[in-house]
Amino acid sequence: MPWGYNRTGHAASLRLTGGAGGVRRCAADAAQSRVGSRVALYLAFRVAIFLARVIPLRVSYAIARGVGVLTYYAWPGGRRRCVQNMTRVTQGDQRAARRLARRSFGNYVVYLVDFFRFFGTDEAEVDRRVVVPDGLWDQLRGVRQGSGIVIMTMHFGNWDLGAAILASRGFPVSAVADVFQNSRLNRMVIRSREHLGMKVIPVGRTGPGIMRALRNDDVVALLVDIPQPDGGVQVEFFGSTISVPDGPARLALRAGASVVAATLPRRARWGDQVTADIAPVAFEPTGNQDRDVQALTQQVFHHLEGQVRRHPEQWYIFRNLWLADRPPERQAV
Repeated sequence: MPWGYNRTGHAASLRLTGGAGGVRRCAADAAQSRVGSRVALYLAFRVAIFLARVIPLRVSYAIARGVGVLTYYAWPGGRRRCVQNMTRVTQGDQRAARRLARRSFGNYVVYLVDFFRFFGTDEAEVDRRVVVPDGLWDQLRGVRQGSGIVIMTMHFGNWDLGAAILASRGFPVSAVADVFQNSRLNRMVIRSREHLGMKVIPVGRTGPGIMRALRNDDVVALLVDIPQPDGGVQVEFFGSTISVPDGPARLALRAGASVVAATLPRRARWGDQVTADIAPVAFEPTGNQDRDVQALTQQVFHHLEGQVRRHPEQWYIFRNLWLADRPPERQAV
């Protein structure tokens, strides 16, 4: 062990096992290990993208659903939380909740297959895969009033295709993207979005980036079904209280943006097409910011509740969303 600790737990001294050269070798080995891990992750992504392209769709979906069911049984914590969430949807029917949870696990791995297929997807492929209701584009153009649109969505169906189809229809879209520590992987993910016409907002700079996008009259899509152990805003969902991010509503109100609740459910079990389930949210601010944030978020979740009811097995929620279902120490926070 190269490091010694005093009774307070702080580093007290460096035992020079092998001298300064040994320390340098340890640091070099650690750096080499990190580089190796990043290369392995990048190559794993490349292999997954290749396999998703060459394996027939039904075969890849069948494998994905099998992996999802295995994960359902192998991950007791995720299974328990997903069943608890689905029990809210089924109004207490445990048997139906377990069935929906198993399907949710399977459908999430199917989504991952589609995520890897997304790399290299072109505009024509996006148009084929997204079936849009008549009049949708006119409806969205009518909603867009010069201060952008905030689309609030969930981990549901194939949400990646939503931003892609909007960009292909001429809407300026800014997409929030996770930042990977692996710079090559990060560039690959960003390019996969940019080549379809999307602007990418790094997840660490979302607030200022989203405000700039809305002032430019862009469309911004944000995920809102994220449990908030501390802060956030409380709303009713399926008859009980949840705590979710307040940022999307605050940013929309600050920018004066229009708000739309939307999901993209899969149309058929073995097909890769989705349809747009969209509901513009009419809201008139009162001037009381906190009250407006809560009321706007509540309206959004009212629409999302209806969308989940239609396709609950396509909602991927593996963390406790409802306050009453959280462990006692987290409820007290």
